[in-house]
Amino acid sequence: MNAQKLDWSDIPFVLAVCEAGSLSGAARQLGVNHSTVFRRIEGVEARLGVALFERLSHGYVMTAAGEHFFRNGLQLRDGMNSIQRELGGQDLRLAGALTVTTTDSLLHCLTPVFSTFQQQFPDTELKLLSDTRPLDLMQRDADIALRPTNSPPEHWIGRNLTELSYAAYALKDYLDRVKNLPATEQRWVRLNDSLNQSPMSQITVKHKPEGTPVTVSNSLMGVFELVRGGLGFGALPCYLGEACSDLVRVHDPEEKFNSTLWMLAHPDIRRSARVHAFFEFATENIRCGGFRFH
Repeated sequence: MNAQKLDWSDIPFVLAVCEAGSLSGAARQLGVNHSTVFRRIEGVEARLGVALFERLSHGYVMTAAGEHFFRNGLQLRDGMNSIQRELGGQDLRLAGALTVTTTDSLLHCLTPVFSTFQQQFPDTELKLLSDTRPLDLMQRDADIALRPTNSPPEHWIGRNLTELSYAAYALKDYLDRVKNLPATEQRWVRLNDSLNQSPMSQITVKHKPEGTPVTVSNSLMGVFELVRGGLGFGALPCYLGEACSDLVRVHDPEEKFNSTLWMLAHPDIRRSARVHAFFEFATENIRCGGFRFH
């Protein structure tokens, strides 16, 4: 057997498939795409020159080589966890700066999460960057990113937190004002998206009658404020629309327009106590915090 050198980062992928018994189960456990797990497993087997799994109709079953890898891989994982706990030095202290980038709309929605984290970990200096431009975690613009995306970069570590839905909303008072007007005279507020690629734009194109008067905003929060101000109908993320009691949902979400909220971090700082603490805290509070994302 002409085995090549393994990459340490491959080990969690093999262990996850061993434990889950399927690529999809491993992907959920690791918070990555199904295709990512497939490529990593294929790469490990190619480098080792052995099959670690039998591909059966009901899932992946370990071969004898796979069982050997699993036993030794567990020991390696336990050893690495011990090193991380005991020898992280200063980085294991829950103190120092932690920079999180997110969008304006998610910052608006998730303010209680950030506020409570800061209160619970007062020695951590939380720095929040709200921007729609794609900050580069590889260049350390930020330590953690909370962003809606259906294609998270594979070189970052991350977690799939929840699915995000989008729907059309209007102010109750606006609906009362225009209920007797033809649909073509009822104003819509839309995002400035010339290619109509965003979920909000796609929903607007689908439901807005042709010829309807339109007001355009260059930001998601701008659309939200104008709709909330009673200017017209507008497509919004449900986490904004459902949090505003004055707004009424006028068209229900459609799954094809959904996106996914990911929490991402640079691989080199995954051992940081501050990053780990925020990952665990935010995961629990976003998934179980009563936010209405659908």
